[in-house]
Amino acid sequence: MKKLILILAVIITACNPQVEKETIVTPEGAGFFLPSPGEKYIVATDAVTDVWMNYIKAHNKQDLDAIMEMNADSIKIEGPDGSLIQGKEMHRAALDAWFAAENPKWKVYWAMPYKAVNNGAEWIIAGHQVTTTVDGKEKIELHMIDGQIKDGKIKQFYVYSKDIPEPPKKEKKQVANSVAEAAGE
Repeated sequence: MKKLILILAVIITACNPQVEKETIVTPEGAGFFLPSPGEKYIVATDAVTDVWMNYIKAHNKQDLDAIMEMNADSIKIEGPDGSLIQGKEMHRAALDAWFAAENPKWKVYWAMPYKAVNNGAEWIIAGHQVTTTVDGKEKIELHMIDGQIKDGKIKQFYVYSKDIPEPPKKEKKQVANSVAEAAGE
């Protein structure tokens, strides 16, 4: 009988294991943004990156209709020179003129999606090599953007630009014709 009670006690305790309470971890985030005191940021999903990469593909195809479809109605773009583009119509006109004048092409070489912890805003920061062609001459610049994606649309972005300096000209070395010339005689 003692053995039966012992076996029942073991079975009962084995069927009721201790369960740890699940704790919800709130991401702490890092960084700051002065206009949003107390805001911190964490890594967002690659869905944000995918939106931006599709946007760049449409730019490389110069597909204005696709670009406009990806824009939020109230899109805002601040250029590297401080110029401001507001709204789809203004963006379409600016791109149409730029495509005709310089045939820009983008190559994204890095991207990092991030998300605001408190307000949930999703952003991407990305680096691009932008090649433009004017009168047959190519010019390459590096552009960094900081863009906000909302509901799968491009809401706003800021463009920062850096010219790539031309490499230094190589000096032509003259080859010595004899051992005496090589020795400086």
